[in-house]
Amino acid sequence: MQNRMLGYMALLVWGVAALFLVGKAPYGLSEGAAKALVLDWSIGDQIASSVVTLGIPDMRALLWLPLGFLWPGQLFAAKVFLVILLALTARGLYLWRKSQGQEEAALLATGLMLIAPLTLQQLDSLSVGIPLVMLFVLGAWMDREYRKSPKPFGGMYFGQMVVCAFSFSLHPAGLAYPLSLLWFWKKNPVSALQQKYFYVGVAVSVLLSIAIWQGWHGVSIWKGEIAPAAGVLFGPELESSAASVWAAAFMFTLTLIVLFRARMPDAFMNDLLGRTLMLATVLGAVILDNAWGFLVLVMVLYGGLPILLKPRVWFMGKSFLVQRGWLWVLMFLVCLIFTQGDRARYDQTKNHLLSLQDQLIETFAQNVEALRSTAKEEEATALRIRVASQWPARTMIACRCDALPLPPAAKDAKGQLAMMKGLTHVVLNPRDETNIALVQNLSQLGSEVETVSLQPAGVILKIRAPILAPLPQKPAEPSGPPSANNLVK
Repeated sequence: MQNRMLGYMALLVWGVAALFLVGKAPYGLSEGAAKALVLDWSIGDQIASSVVTLGIPDMRALLWLPLGFLWPGQLFAAKVFLVILLALTARGLYLWRKSQGQEEAALLATGLMLIAPLTLQQLDSLSVGIPLVMLFVLGAWMDREYRKSPKPFGGMYFGQMVVCAFSFSLHPAGLAYPLSLLWFWKKNPVSALQQKYFYVGVAVSVLLSIAIWQGWHGVSIWKGEIAPAAGVLFGPELESSAASVWAAAFMFTLTLIVLFRARMPDAFMNDLLGRTLMLATVLGAVILDNAWGFLVLVMVLYGGLPILLKPRVWFMGKSFLVQRGWLWVLMFLVCLIFTQGDRARYDQTKNHLLSLQDQLIETFAQNVEALRSTAKEEEATALRIRVASQWPARTMIACRCDALPLPPAAKDAKGQLAMMKGLTHVVLNPRDETNIALVQNLSQLGSEVETVSLQPAGVILKIRAPILAPLPQKPAEPSGPPSANNLVK
């Protein structure tokens, strides 16, 4: 009981420290998280907005739905909730490895995961890495509870099917849990009949997830960037450097070593959660984003430290300092690297250093705020801004205005202008391959479009004469003293 309370106190202190390190500004979010938040806020405040045009968000919308009713518009509340979720996930990972006789490795891995700069980035951006690992831990726990008292079509059965569908909706690496569950039931079935139930249930849940979410929005195949691999050590950097190349090469090598050594007969490989983490690392490499980097961090720590701490023959009979002195030095170096990355991220937040995309979105938000402040009071209600953005959800949160996805490319420039009826601004990256046809049409509009700002991350365009829907007319106020008929009306 004393150790448990000390663990809870440590998680509480870490959670408070993490909340001081995350940013309060509406920048640095992932597009999927922003989409889920604006939908929940619209539902909680019962406000009709353009968020319905952004597509179906992933399961994070269900996680933050209560926040939409309790604290609508409060971005910090979502980060507090995610800190609590990560604390519970860390406790689940620690107990999982401890139950396999790896208490020392579990303690070290949990501590390093919580202070890693990439973990802080996942909290600050509300990315899918933390919910994905949480689902893996939850699904493994449900499988253990189901096997203790196997009841076909019980709560634990349908809970695992929900985990399969939700994890697959978050990221391509989420497919690891359905595949691991199928493999685990093939090797360790409770009965032949229940094995068939799980085969059918997993297949139906994955197909249903595909039908509802229709793939992963905003996720692209790896284009040769190595920043996420280097970010496992130093955290995501605004600009890559020579050290990033060496760090990425080191992490790729270390990941391959852990994957190869974990294939040896070990509890990590033969466990549902361990196999899920390994398979998620392999599947996520197709995308190679920061969420994949977080999965690599978790897999390397919980799968690699037990290999590193395995008793060696040449340590037998030596003093404790000889047996564990090298571990102290290694842990000190890793903690030093992690805390330096945390400090660098804190300085970025304090000095308001943003990525190139966030700088473009902030510029547009500042222009919108300037238009609102200069508008006369009688014209404030008529000031309507509707932007088509390549990052609509993030733009909507930053500028607090209606945002739509980019329109499809038309056959010619005139058709493109007609298609943009109701828009006042366009924010996009003209160098993106998916926007080539749209940029060609916009470049032929001439005086119809004005360039507000041109930055490395993209361009802000203003439509000079936007075609907007007429404002609804206010009902005329009754003249003269109030009468009974007027009061009824």
